[in-house]
Amino acid sequence: MLLETLDLRNNDILVYSQNLFNFNDSFKIIFKNEKLKRPRRISYFDVCAYVKDPSPKNLIIYRLLTNVDQLDAYSTKYGYFIKINNKAELIYFDPIFAIKDLRHLRFDLNPSRFRFKIQQVGLTSLTKKESEPNFAEVYCFDLKAVEAQSQNDKIFADAIFAFDENFTDSELPENIEPEKRNAVPNTIISSDSETALISKVKNISEDKGETKTSFQSPIPPDFNRVQDLREEIIVLLKQALGIPEGSSITPLQASQHIKTVIEDSKPELKVESIKKETKIDNAMDLFKTTENISPDEKQKFETKNVAPEVNNVFDLFKTTNKSDELTARGKDSIILKFD
Repeated sequence: MLLETLDLRNNDILVYSQNLFNFNDSFKIIFKNEKLKRPRRISYFDVCAYVKDPSPKNLIIYRLLTNVDQLDAYSTKYGYFIKINNKAELIYFDPIFAIKDLRHLRFDLNPSRFRFKIQQVGLTSLTKKESEPNFAEVYCFDLKAVEAQSQNDKIFADAIFAFDENFTDSELPENIEPEKRNAVPNTIISSDSETALISKVKNISEDKGETKTSFQSPIPPDFNRVQDLREEIIVLLKQALGIPEGSSITPLQASQHIKTVIEDSKPELKVESIKKETKIDNAMDLFKTTENISPDEKQKFETKNVAPEVNNVFDLFKTTNKSDELTARGKDSIILKFD
């Protein structure tokens, strides 16, 4: 997943995950206006708080579709509910969470006949003020088997900060608040009863012969019930991991942290003063052309496989050739199965 806040002045952040079934190590946060920008570790529960916060943002998340009729999303354990185009929908922060959730989404279907899709979905906040965000869908496409197994959304962060001299990829191991460091155990939830069907993530392949099957997303409860269910799931996950209540940061606490960082920085080090023409500010400009950049910068761009002048994550898809690629990719139906 990737989350980037939009135009929050001193409080803009970028969060990405690395498709690890780990509630502590997979998620990283970068404070965009820090004097020295670098990834910091945050927990799954911190990410949930940022997603639910009503501030405007872009999101890249994952959607599960199956060939099971009327699959009830109520039994999800690793999914999260958000509002997309005014309707509640079950989404996942990483493909691996969707795959691991299949043993909890109860249905009666012969494993040999079970087929599914995992879609990458780009979302952006609608402008209407609400208690929590309502997103519009910008794009979606089916993941190939290798992508579902190895997708790492750190690539978006690498693209955004590729030309930023004040960014380092060296991670700080500590959490944002010193007193809460190591509050979330470095734990993976596992179970001896994990079914053979999904005991391994790397046993996924593409079903080239299946074309006519109808695929549907799990059906969520009523949105009023969704809000309570979301909190119940988080409480249960924390209990399973042995995490005390109140151990996660909140967006407000993060904002206060950023305010302190900015105030402590020298005035001449404001973000506007260090921008270069080729600096990438956020992830959606990445598919712009490489004209009018120096040979050294072009070599850096080609090495990193990114483009300059990115203003937000959805500018990644702005150029004609890349938007055409995305349109064509969106038409591909990629059906997955367990071997």
